[in-house]
Formats: sequence, C-alpha cells, structure tokens
Amino acid sequence: MTTVAPGARVFVDECKAKGYHIAATVVLPAEAKQVEKSLRKLLKPGQRRIHFNQESDSRRRLLLSRMAELGVRVLIYTVRGEGERIARGACLEALVDDLVAGGAHSLVLERHPPIEPYDRRVIREALLRNSRYDLAYYHADPGEHALLWVSDALAWCCNAGGEWKRRAGPMIAEHRVL
Repeated sequence: MTTVAPGARVFVDECKAKGYHIAATVVLPAEAKQVEKSLRKLLKPGQRRIHFNQESDSRRRLLLSRMAELGVRVLIYTVRGEGERIARGACLEALVDDLVAGGAHSLVLERHPPIEPYDRRVIREALLRNSRYDLAYYHADPGEHALLWVSDALAWCCNAGGEWKRRAGPMIAEHRVL
C-alpha cells in the first residue's frame, strides 16, 4: 500500500450500523496542525465536535465538500456478517499491517472505554506479529483531535452508501472489504 507515508499520523473512528466500517484518516505531521485548524472552523457556535450522525443532510454535504478541499486521504476497512468484536479486530489488524508497511508514526482511535482494552491487545499483537514496536497508539476524545471528525464522517458515509459514499469518494484512498 502506498497510501501511508513514512511518519504519517492516523486517526480512526468506526460505524457499525450495517456491517462494520473503520475509517482511518492519514495525514503527515507537517499538515496535521493546519488541517485540524481548518476543521475547527467548521464548528457551529457552541459545538465542540462534528458528529456526522447528528448533522442535517445539507450540513453533511457542506462538511464533506469542505473536508475534501483539505486534501485528506482516508482508508476504509469493512467487515460484514460478523459480530462487532470480530469485525473490529479484523479491521484493526489489517490497518496496523498497512500502517507498519507504510512506516506510520502514530495511531489515534476515538475513545470508547468498554472496547479500549480489546483494541490495545489487538494492536499490540499485530505489532508483535509485524516485528514493529515503535508505532505509538492511544485513544482520545473526539474533541481533542478534529481529524477524528473526518474519520467519523467517512465511516458514516460508507455505511450509508449511495449518494454519501459518492460524495466521500474523493477522500477515499482505498476501501478494503475483509
């Protein structure tokens, strides 16, 4: 995979309504600060984060258009027909394999406390399998990293399909169905 550049920072969120979709937004460290600043400008007054599920269709269209202008690239991993844990594990394993192959620097996952110990185990095992120990990874609240909002939006769009997946298309570097 050539989508993950050495040193990349990766931000992950999921959608689990129809199948299981993980979206991983990939940015270079030099770009991350400016992209986050631009994303924060999209917040409405009083809004702390963008959560795509809670936005109107017209606002979703606007947000996708603005996100695409930022030049972000997103990897999508999808599993259908499995329970959440198995699907999430398969997506995370494939993601970590791709990040290691590309030389990514860090992985930030949206915080979901009940699943975090499982995530850490899956990621640690994938890193050991790849003989790579230097990929930093942690969970964060979506208000901490605006790039998590892009992952949230694209996971939602892939789950919704149709018009939404087409609108998200310019940002999708790769979509792997596992």
